[in-house]
Order: sequence, then structure tokens, then C-alpha cells
Amino acid sequence: MTLPTLDGHHELAPDAVASLRERGHCVVRGLASADECAAYLPEIQAGVDRWHPEPPPFDERDTYGKAFLQAMALRSIHEPTMGFVDSPRFARAAAELMGVDGVRLYHDQALFKEPRGGRTPWHQDQNYWPLDTDDIVTMWMPLVDLDPAVGSMTFIDGSHLDGDVGAGEISDASDEAIQRSIDTGGRATTTHGVLRAGDATFHKGWTIHSAGPNPTDRMRPVMTIIWFADGARATEPNSPEQRFDLHTWLGGAAPGTLAQSDTNPLVWPT
Repeated sequence: MTLPTLDGHHELAPDAVASLRERGHCVVRGLASADECAAYLPEIQAGVDRWHPEPPPFDERDTYGKAFLQAMALRSIHEPTMGFVDSPRFARAAAELMGVDGVRLYHDQALFKEPRGGRTPWHQDQNYWPLDTDDIVTMWMPLVDLDPAVGSMTFIDGSHLDGDVGAGEISDASDEAIQRSIDTGGRATTTHGVLRAGDATFHKGWTIHSAGPNPTDRMRPVMTIIWFADGARATEPNSPEQRFDLHTWLGGAAPGTLAQSDTNPLVWPT
């Protein structure tokens, strides 16, 4: 089967741009069609299966492991997924939402929350990323209609303006620290509710977010893609996680140099 070409221009609602800027997150309805998602789902599933041929028993995993099956950089291990990850339609939407002229790929990852899968703890993404810009955004797109019992992610409105809140990597500890700040600070939280296949949320790197458990007997297949503004430079890593990312996702770029390795193609403009 010939996979769809995910090009063309998706007209963004004006309030999506404003929401990303002011609240740190937004939703874009119908960025892909249900048929496009259905065409790519078997290929993305094949990539996940290569990452996780025999997942460990559920009760032997930690909180992170119970939250989802995570499969990163599918475009590099299963070529048919490249058309999805390198989609100029998705990348253009990311650029327009951030108000930048061009975007490069940081990396892609599938997040498949299994039946009875656990809650994803509160966390921030950007403390993993050794880049000198806040113009970084993640798209989170379900490949099937989400069951109302699962729903989409929950975000803390405006948390992207706080920078690094010091909660550390995603864990029980990050969840507890951020939950305490919610309880004591009265910060508003927002979920975009049920998404259909091809709807997508976008969030900034410092936006605090989490996802609920999957109480159903069906897999929740989600694909995510992270882009950063063209012209960003690598920074000196300040943690083991950032050292890993510098080597793995930025091609070992020297701190201070442009982040433009072969791992980070310019995906908009094409």
C-alpha cells in the first residue's frame, strides 16, 4: 500500500496561536485525517514492536514503565514511518504556531499506553534538551479516536513562562513536587478532552503536563514529534540526560554550534 503524503497546508485557528503563546499549549483539530492515521498506524506499530518485542511483565515495571511503551526515533529504524515524522504539513503547523521561519526535527517518539496502563506523571520536557532556545514544541497526536475514559493530556496553564521548576526527570518525585505546587499555588489546569484520530495538541518545552491512565481494554496509540526553531545552537549539557540527548538527538554537536546534524533535518520549509 502506498502511504499518504502528509503535505499541504492546514489552516490554523487564530486562537491556537494565541493559546500556545499565552497558555503554553493548544489543540489543532483535523491536522491529519482518520484515513491518514489508519494508513500509518500499522507501520508505527511495527516500529514500536521492534523497540519492545517482549515488554517486561507489567507488575515488574516502575511508574514510568507502566505509563506507556515508548519507542523513539522510529524514522531511523523503520523507514515507512519517515513520511509521517517528516510531514511538511505537521512541521509547517509547528513553525506557524511558534511564529518562526523554519523548524528542524529534534526527534519523534511513539507513546503507546497499554490497556490498564498507568498515569503519566507531571513533568517538563525541556530539562532534557541542550538547546539555547525556548522555541521548541511537541505535537501529541492520537492515531485512533480516544475513548472518553482516556482523553488527552492535561496542562498547567502558563507554566511555560516559569522556566525550569526544578522537578527533574519524569518520575514519582516530579509528580509529587509539581502536584504540591498545584495544590498550594492554585494554578489552573486544562485538558483538551477527547481527541479524534488526527487531532493534535501542541505544547512548549517548559509546559508542565501529564496524562491520565488507560482504564480501557484497548491500546492508546499516540505519536509525538518534537521540533525546534532553525538556527538554534547546542548548549553545554548540565545533566546525564542532556549529555545523552546531545549525543543521540543532536549528533554530538559541540556546545555553541548550530544544531543541524543529519539527525536534525530542516523539515519546514522543504
